Amino acid sequence: MKQRVSFLNTACRALSTAALCVLLCSCINSGGIRPHETELTPASLDPGNAIRTTRQDAAWPTDDWWSQWNDPQLDMLVKDATAGNPGLKEAQARIDNARFQAQVAGAAELPQVGASGDFERQRFARYTTPAPPGGTTVWNNSVTAGLSYDLDLWGKNRAIREGALDAVQASVADDRFAVVELQTAVVRAYVQLALQYALLDADQAVQQEEQHTLDIAKARFEAGIGSRLDVSQATTQAAMSVTKVQETQQQLALSRIDIAALAGKGAGYGDTLKRPVLALNVPIALPASLPVDLIGHRPDIVAQRWRVHATEKGMEAAHAAFYPNINLLATASLGSAATFGGFFNLLSSNGAGHSLGAAISLPIFDGGRLRGEYGVAVSDRDAAVDAYNAAIVDAMRGVAAQVTSLHALDEQQTSTQSTLDAARDAYRLAESGYRNGITEFLNVLAAQNALQEQEERLADVEAKRLDAWALLMKELGGGFAATAADRAAMEPDNAR
Repeated sequence: MKQRVSFLNTACRALSTAALCVLLCSCINSGGIRPHETELTPASLDPGNAIRTTRQDAAWPTDDWWSQWNDPQLDMLVKDATAGNPGLKEAQARIDNARFQAQVAGAAELPQVGASGDFERQRFARYTTPAPPGGTTVWNNSVTAGLSYDLDLWGKNRAIREGALDAVQASVADDRFAVVELQTAVVRAYVQLALQYALLDADQAVQQEEQHTLDIAKARFEAGIGSRLDVSQATTQAAMSVTKVQETQQQLALSRIDIAALAGKGAGYGDTLKRPVLALNVPIALPASLPVDLIGHRPDIVAQRWRVHATEKGMEAAHAAFYPNINLLATASLGSAATFGGFFNLLSSNGAGHSLGAAISLPIFDGGRLRGEYGVAVSDRDAAVDAYNAAIVDAMRGVAAQVTSLHALDEQQTSTQSTLDAARDAYRLAESGYRNGITEFLNVLAAQNALQEQEERLADVEAKRLDAWALLMKELGGGFAATAADRAAMEPDNAR
């Protein structure tokens, strides 16, 4: 007897194994479709001389890198801009959407339980339904509860859920980079505000000098040693300087409006801004080093990496669809449509019913649909990898470009300052000579124009220098300086 039982068990196992093999062999396969792209790492790229030769005279920037300029109004502006800004609220809404999408995806991994009930007074036709209940009106009631559970043998539902969670992480990283971009935009607009004030100072100084020159020209004409032409030219220059001041004041007002818009406020918010404490010639220095690996921690790069992982989970889910699937099913019901009794007839033991079983699905031939869906998933993954690689290359380009610009602007600032000093000396000599009748008015006019041009040029170079620094901070992810634990949490392989 024992030998017979052992033989039956062995035969059952063999039949089960054979059946499983038949099922798997009957399934649709991927047809050789596979991904082709591989992810770049920042360290694999040559950073170039600009990044390798950074001066070693400053510490690595912190997250609030603009605070080193010691301008409380700028600190307030960045804080106001990132608190309740409509653009950032939109990013937060996308995070919430992705989180709920992940909740929907995760539901498929859990048992599904549902219940339904029908309660109706119904007459059954005499000639279509045997009596009873044919030809009578009865309560036709039923209550059904059902349970189903997808065994997810090949991890399809798990992959879909994990891919949805990766999409949540990508949305969070996108939100972080949106904050970095907004902070950078506010700082750059504030630099422009400081520039307009510096240009206004220069224009007003020129206006005073033009008026002083006009007074000299009038005095010389009245003394009989000057000409009416000198007075006319000096008057024209003085009028032009007034117009220049008005144009700069207009640009100053527009800069205030731009800052208010970035802060998510009305134009009146800009009217409350005072002159920046920030000086355009504030010292800045490049970090001691620019490790290329840090580019990989930029929020937008991290977001792209999460998207790659999400598409890889999509590939897993699409591939799992090639294999058989089993759902466990169970139902329990109460029902009654009898001529005897009434509404509560279904509550008796005779009205109870139940079922237990499993539903097995096996893809054998679908006209290429599953293979096509897998091909789409593979293509999405390759596209995500390409986007990630392109983002790394673009980030490297951005960092190198801003470092190169900072080196060049440092040199331009030094040379422009020297030229400005020479222009000031030339103007003093020309003005003194004209006042004493030694030089012509044209010499004064040329010296004034050269002086104004160099003053504006120096302010512009200094502003570009601060602007390049702000852009460098954005290219570095906002001076992002995460702890080791924070970085580990942000990595796709460790955060799940």
